Amino acid sequence: MDAKDKTDAGSYRRLWRDWISPHKTLISIGFFLMIIAALGSAGYSKAIQLIITAFETADTSVIYWGPLGIILLSTIKGLSAYGLSLSSSIAFGRFEASLQKAMYSKLLYTDLSRLQLDSPASLAVRFSADVGLIRGSVQQILGGVSAVLIILATVAVMLSIDWQITIVLILVFTAAVLPVSIIGGKVRKITSAAQEQLSQMNNDIVEGLSSIHMARTYQLEDHLDKSATSIFDRLLYLKIRLIKWQSRLSPLMEILSGLAIAALLFIVSWRIGRGTITVADFMGLLTGVGVVSQPAKSIGNTIAAAMQGRVALGRIFSILDSENQISDKPEARAITLTKGNIRFDKVGFTYPNGFKALQEVNIDIPAGARVAFVGRSGAGKSTVFNLLPRLFDVTAGRIMLDGMDIRDLTIESLRKQIAVVSQDSVLLAGSVAKNIGFGRPEASNAEIRAAAKSAAAHGFIEKLEDGYDTQLSPSGGHFSGGEKQRLSIARAILRDAPILLLDEPTSALDAESESAIRTALDQLSRGRTTLIIAHRLATILDADKIIVMDAGRVVESGNHAELLQKNGLYAELYNLQFSGA
Repeated sequence: MDAKDKTDAGSYRRLWRDWISPHKTLISIGFFLMIIAALGSAGYSKAIQLIITAFETADTSVIYWGPLGIILLSTIKGLSAYGLSLSSSIAFGRFEASLQKAMYSKLLYTDLSRLQLDSPASLAVRFSADVGLIRGSVQQILGGVSAVLIILATVAVMLSIDWQITIVLILVFTAAVLPVSIIGGKVRKITSAAQEQLSQMNNDIVEGLSSIHMARTYQLEDHLDKSATSIFDRLLYLKIRLIKWQSRLSPLMEILSGLAIAALLFIVSWRIGRGTITVADFMGLLTGVGVVSQPAKSIGNTIAAAMQGRVALGRIFSILDSENQISDKPEARAITLTKGNIRFDKVGFTYPNGFKALQEVNIDIPAGARVAFVGRSGAGKSTVFNLLPRLFDVTAGRIMLDGMDIRDLTIESLRKQIAVVSQDSVLLAGSVAKNIGFGRPEASNAEIRAAAKSAAAHGFIEKLEDGYDTQLSPSGGHFSGGEKQRLSIARAILRDAPILLLDEPTSALDAESESAIRTALDQLSRGRTTLIIAHRLATILDADKIIVMDAGRVVESGNHAELLQKNGLYAELYNLQFSGA
């Protein structure tokens, strides 16, 4: 067994230990019912032998106990199968839900550097297709266990009838081991490729539909259609290959069943001629072969399903096993309230893909100062904003807050010191009041309304049919861009954090909305250390300090007048924007 096989086997052991065993009561009930069903199935072979023997000996009582015996066995088997299906389905439904909950919870707290390795559409496949494969494989494995029990019980009965013929029949069915193993390996490889293509398909669908406005404008429908069609065709090709390999299991087991019956007929014909076996024994063995054939076929399907489940388990455990690099030190301290003095000390940062976003950045921001960051796209402004709340950790240097390295503080207490208003206003499912209250969950209704009034949002909220209780969708279809921004500002006001990050909060707004929001932002930033990313220089001319960045470095700093006198990059950007004024 190679390392990969050991890992796969360990995955199923872990799945049992961590996710299925908590429901072991239902599983135990199911296992008990499997044993009952197996005994009921095996009983057919013995019942037929006894019935035929009664016919041969002219035992007329068989007319009563024979049918009753078959009905009893059928009833036992049917009720056991029903109970098994019910208990296992409930158990698997619960473990499936708990697995999905654990994955989502893990992703919510996973480092951004890890999340960025997969697209949201690709991760969504793990919750649906991969978890579905795992549930299906576990159900199939449980069915395989049931099949093995039926085979063992039936073989035991057949051995009691004639052990020599039974051993020959066992050898015939053993011939399936090698081809079934080969088919299982092929199924695993194809499943792995198919899951990757499924992730790519989801990516293409999400990207195509989310950019439909641009696609229509530039007439890119044909391009998107061809791109997606190639993915669909590839996925179809893999599915057909998978079906072909899986379909080979059924005829293989059918042929082996035929060989077993042929061997039985040959041996019995020879033995009857020698007088060493009866017709009743033959009928009992033949019934046993019939009983064994169906579960033997299902074992082949079980192996194929188990191979598919291994692939899905690997993809899901890769999420659950990811370790966060950004975490609290054992001795990390919690801060309750900060003054807001921020210092970047020789800060460098390199993204996981190797891109150097910041190099030797030194910035001093006094408490309560209003500091703007400007520069060309890709200069490193957004990276500065990402590092301050430790969405990423610096790869060189340190960031100090009131003289303390932010890595020595608990992440929760650090982030409570920061409020953010970005150009993309995020609304979550829930009421308007809850969306504002996400900044401070313990806030009262009065405080939420006060924050909305300060953000000039109270007026349009009151006009909604249910006011603050109006339920929102994540798309925020109830509001215009300016109204979404005012809700975001209300959230930041309610949070009442000493540090405020403004990431192009008015970039996509019309003049009227921008004016109202700038007034709200001015009120919000009073007394707070405020960092602003701005491409429109007109919005930050009154900043206490302007940090000019280029290629990950700070190239200039000062107020507006000082930077114009330097006639450097800031003056160049300013002249470009105001050349027509």
